[in-house]
Amino acid sequence: MGSDNTNRRTVETEFKKAMVRVNVPVGLLVTAFGIGLMVLVGSYLIKYFRGAVPLREVYGTEQAGDEYVSFDINYVLDAFMESYRTRSGVRTKSSIYYLVLDEEAGAVPVRISGKMEAEMDRIMDETWDYLKGVRSDPPQGLHVEGTLKKLKGDGKKYYDRAVRSFDLETETESYYFWAGMLDNQTPSSAMGTTGLGAVIALLGLFILSSMLKKHHVAAVRTFLDSHKTINRERLDEDFRNARKISGTFWIGEDLTYGIVGKPVILVNQELKKVRFQVKKVGRGTSTELVSVMADGKEYEFTMNRKDADEAIALYHAKFPALKMASSLKGKLMVPEDGDTESN
Repeated sequence: MGSDNTNRRTVETEFKKAMVRVNVPVGLLVTAFGIGLMVLVGSYLIKYFRGAVPLREVYGTEQAGDEYVSFDINYVLDAFMESYRTRSGVRTKSSIYYLVLDEEAGAVPVRISGKMEAEMDRIMDETWDYLKGVRSDPPQGLHVEGTLKKLKGDGKKYYDRAVRSFDLETETESYYFWAGMLDNQTPSSAMGTTGLGAVIALLGLFILSSMLKKHHVAAVRTFLDSHKTINRERLDEDFRNARKISGTFWIGEDLTYGIVGKPVILVNQELKKVRFQVKKVGRGTSTELVSVMADGKEYEFTMNRKDADEAIALYHAKFPALKMASSLKGKLMVPEDGDTESN
């Protein structure tokens, strides 16, 4: 009886270890990515919900970098740089940089999207009309919130040139005001990204929580219930003598054991064909051993080519009548779906 208990634990224990190898790294990686996304973007959302700091309080100080601020754009002197992007062969204006004059902060570079261009041009026209005496009232300004970012490269060069053309002072280190943006995205996008991070983190936790379920026990019980001709002792004996192909796949004399999301046990005599395939998964690929059963069901076991070749060779040796590749190093056929099969 003691020996039976030891054998009984072997199948379930190895299945549980295999589930840990498959799910824990993935679950931890997905959870960490989701939490990282939440923390990274969430830090900016904290500034957003805290409320924008007046630009004048931080501009020109060490606190300026990446600070979420509010700014009253009242006097626009000129546009000094434009940036473009090309999508589907169409080139469109993405950002315009303006030189804005503030009574306290001085010459402030302001980056706006193309949607705000007309409004900024209006303020610029009213600014010059006011300065030339054509207009008696000051320009009708604009209150905007956004992020302060460091100005460098061509932006810094063109900004300095514009500032000098108006005989204004420029600093060695300059920051531009990115209107309507929270870091490098809009507040609504940041909220969406944080929400996505939360969903990804929950998905990772769900993957990890699956380890609490006894799939390894249920797989054995379900198999025995559906195969009355195979008793527990025969299953234990077969698994004890099975060859371990990988940490998640074993081939016995009568049965095959592996992980396809959950543990599965297959009857070798019910196998119709086995093949190796390379399948596209997102932007990457997955290498798998595919077991095709007599009833048409397919089971895809993730493993590398070397392990798959070993498994196919073992099947071929045990079951010569099994339809499979006649040569593991033969010609490769690649169907449209990306599968690779030995013929």
